Amino acid sequence: MAKWFKISAGVIGVYFICLLALMPASFVLQWVTLPSQLQLSVVSGTIWHSKIKTANYDNFLVNDIEIELSPLSLLTLDPNIKLTFGGALVSGPEGVANINGIFSALRITDANISLRADNISAHLNLPLPVKAHDFVDINVSEFVAGKAICQSLSGNIAWNKAAVTVLDQKVALGKLSTALSCQQGDVVITLDEKNDLGLSFSASVGQGFAVSGNGYLTPNSTMPKAFEQVLPFLGKPDRQGRYLLRF
Repeated sequence: MAKWFKISAGVIGVYFICLLALMPASFVLQWVTLPSQLQLSVVSGTIWHSKIKTANYDNFLVNDIEIELSPLSLLTLDPNIKLTFGGALVSGPEGVANINGIFSALRITDANISLRADNISAHLNLPLPVKAHDFVDINVSEFVAGKAICQSLSGNIAWNKAAVTVLDQKVALGKLSTALSCQQGDVVITLDEKNDLGLSFSASVGQGFAVSGNGYLTPNSTMPKAFEQVLPFLGKPDRQGRYLLRF
């Protein structure tokens, strides 16, 4: 009797494992509460390897998302997910990231994201119309979610061929890079002051993804001549010759 019980239990166990492995991702999503601003379309595949055609969060669109769940990670009760999205043939960001800590503090590691600079500038409240060019690369070594947004964060952002079009003129800005950190729950982005613009700037992303930033633009000999035409739109300089930037 015990022998048949073990065999029956094994058969039932294998059946449920197969059932779980083949469970459609679209079925699982019916039981998941998503943010009201997030809209998903064309969800396919299983919970182990699922695909989402598009994800739209507050008019920010991500295409061709693939989600791979590591079966072995379930043994530690800490599911490990590999996330990839975008591509050369679709618009929007392209990248990869590893995610775990779903049942505790969400943790993202080894994230590399590339997106067009104008996707970022379009969401900023700038003093005059600016079109940004080329790509921005975001690299996150580790992000741990917490109160407000984060508990910890380390990484950087690089705009290697920075350029903008202002007043119908395209101006090359050289290389701009920033450090990513977490301060009192907010994501903080600090610009490396070694740049051709004489620009010092720090921005923060807080609860509700509210964005604010401030810094100074100090004209110097390396500033592109065409960019000097923008200075009158920034107001009057202070006693140190700096123009205040704030949004």
